Amino acid sequence: MRWLTLLVFGVATLLPIGEAQACSCMEQTVEDGVAQAKAIFEGTVTKTAPNSATRFRGLEVTLAVKRAWKGIDSEEVAVLTASNGAVCGYPFAEGSTYLVYAYREKAEPFRVSLCSLTKPIDQAKADLEHLGKPSTTFADATKKSAGSNDRCTVSAWNHGSTSFGFFALLIAGLALISRRS
Repeated sequence: MRWLTLLVFGVATLLPIGEAQACSCMEQTVEDGVAQAKAIFEGTVTKTAPNSATRFRGLEVTLAVKRAWKGIDSEEVAVLTASNGAVCGYPFAEGSTYLVYAYREKAEPFRVSLCSLTKPIDQAKADLEHLGKPSTTFADATKKSAGSNDRCTVSAWNHGSTSFGFFALLIAGLALISRRS
């Protein structure tokens, strides 16, 4: 009976309880975001691809720039973000438009994270009021989308198949123990 208790306890500790997020951000105001960002712009995602060109890895997101308030002088810009929300990656969706607060160190590429004030353009009214008139406006290279409300995060833990595997292990263990009794 002691083996059964240990087996059940051991399997129970491995079962997923819920999605854990390792990313935690300090709350910041729009003023803080403007002061810290190296670039602030409105852009529509035209492409996302894995980034293997820099030590940062993650995803490279290409955006067609419509308006810029700070740090952008071209109609297209690429930003890097981590591959999923658990490591603070921003969940950009192709075709969606965002107000982007991008950061960088020296000559590094621009980076965006969940901790930046980046958000879908339809949720950026207060930010846009604070920012005022953009310093640069570009011709609309892509049709502006209304912004997606899809919040897709990538999780390396497949809850369904993993739970099934542990359940099967539990049944096999119980069968083995009951056979020995």
